[in-house]
Amino acid sequence: MATRDETLAHDMLEAGNARFQIAVHPQRVLFWIADAAGGCEVVSTNWRDATGQACEDAVGTGWLGAVHPDDRSLVTETLRSALEARRSLFLHYRICRADGSARRVLHVAAPRTLPSGQFDGLIGTLTDESATEAGEQVLQDSEEQVFKFLEGVGLAAIAIDRSGRVAHINRIMAELIGQPLSELLGSDWVGHYVLAEDRPLLAAFLDGQVALSSMPKELEYQVLTAQGPCLFRWYVTLIRDPAGIPTSIVMMGSDITQWRRLGDHLRLNAEIFDRSNEAMVITDRQNNIVAVNPAFTRLTGYGPEEAIGCNPRILRSGRHDKAFYEAMWKSILAHGYWRGDVWDRRKDGSLYPKFLSITALRDEAGQIVKYSAIFYDITERKAMEAQLESIAHFDMLTGLPNRMLLHDRLEQAIAVAERQHQHFALLFIDLDGFKPVNDAHGHAVGDEVLKLVGQRLGMLIRGMDTVARLGGDEFVVILTDIRTKENAGRVAEKIIRELSVPYEVEGRTLSLSASIGASIYPGDETAAKDLLRTADEAMYQAKRDGKRRLIFYSGFS
Repeated sequence: MATRDETLAHDMLEAGNARFQIAVHPQRVLFWIADAAGGCEVVSTNWRDATGQACEDAVGTGWLGAVHPDDRSLVTETLRSALEARRSLFLHYRICRADGSARRVLHVAAPRTLPSGQFDGLIGTLTDESATEAGEQVLQDSEEQVFKFLEGVGLAAIAIDRSGRVAHINRIMAELIGQPLSELLGSDWVGHYVLAEDRPLLAAFLDGQVALSSMPKELEYQVLTAQGPCLFRWYVTLIRDPAGIPTSIVMMGSDITQWRRLGDHLRLNAEIFDRSNEAMVITDRQNNIVAVNPAFTRLTGYGPEEAIGCNPRILRSGRHDKAFYEAMWKSILAHGYWRGDVWDRRKDGSLYPKFLSITALRDEAGQIVKYSAIFYDITERKAMEAQLESIAHFDMLTGLPNRMLLHDRLEQAIAVAERQHQHFALLFIDLDGFKPVNDAHGHAVGDEVLKLVGQRLGMLIRGMDTVARLGGDEFVVILTDIRTKENAGRVAEKIIRELSVPYEVEGRTLSLSASIGASIYPGDETAAKDLLRTADEAMYQAKRDGKRRLIFYSGFS
């Protein structure tokens, strides 16, 4: 076992290597690392070219000198909050460039930890947004965004295509496998690296047995690593193409082999119990606490004298219903264990998510005599999962569902309409005159207009309906359970009137309008992609007929 000094030396070496890689990174994107107190430790070598500030002058709080004066208080406060909560940072602001101009950047940073797990600050990128297309802040290619995200999550991560081959694998996973990235890309993940007994779990995803509506979800399976078979707990979601068709399965996970061994065999000797960083609890047959370790106290706030003799229900958050706990105990009594994510409550009343493993301990006669539980805080992992879902399914500018999520909502609308014998309308909306506004006043103004359009649309529809942004200045609205075509027409006309009201942005009054094409399910088409196509065609007909009008596909086809 490594000594404390050896662990610290290893941590420092690893941290130094990471900083070197960032410092020499040649890309146009600016890289930035801050320590646990928020002081900048290093920036990428292209910092001077972008800001005019010497790299050495950016150290500490010096880098804030490159931030636009009007934005510094916002940046400082957001950074402080991220460091205190040890969470990710996502912020838009302006930096002053070497030529004196101000450019808008997207600053994304994630927590970094030493190999021992200690929080060590933030690592992030500043991406110049001014070079993107009209109205766009980030690339619309969700797959590329997700792959970039997986490189910085701090978890093992992999994406496989629908044939089970590796589409992307991050450095952490590749190192665990013990093979170069070049050899892993394109390889048969399921056939070569997933143990045979667990392959049916992934086969269910690959052959469509798992319903897409159940995603994202979690599962466990064993991976053949350089150290032998290891059990991983995975967070699984999908990447879809612009038509909404799943193209890749994305998995982020952690090696829980040691956790399983501890839970299954209960090797809780005094040293492990007292020194473990994971909270451990032993209860008697009646599920009253008989022992807790120091990590339990650190995580929950309850000391041994407060917890011993109590039932673990003192930790319940109230977020799970009776059925949840009944299913948990049914599994424990039937199989001897239960594992999963649970929301709990600390002594101070704060809620937090944790991964919990409970094992039943039996005597020689097979009777349960005790229960052991091991758990740890997964707040940061949940934040990463939420960020991944946001990247994959929501438009980064307006916060509306993107093309991928729209496809899911459209499939759901079709299923409900077919089951309940209803009709719904799909409105394809394109702004008239957006490009001249964007060209004349700049992308920042164009972005604000698109945000306002999204807000206006959101206020016009019912909670049961959906408004999404496809990209650029194109939006889609799904109006569910319409009684007549005329009902959809009235909503569309209301949208046209509302979007034609002038926009006040940065002291400017801007005038736009909207052209709308509409398709009716099931009268026009019955497939999601065909409904989008016909509504799009109707919208272009509205453009040709003079703009600022509504055209139903059935009216001209």
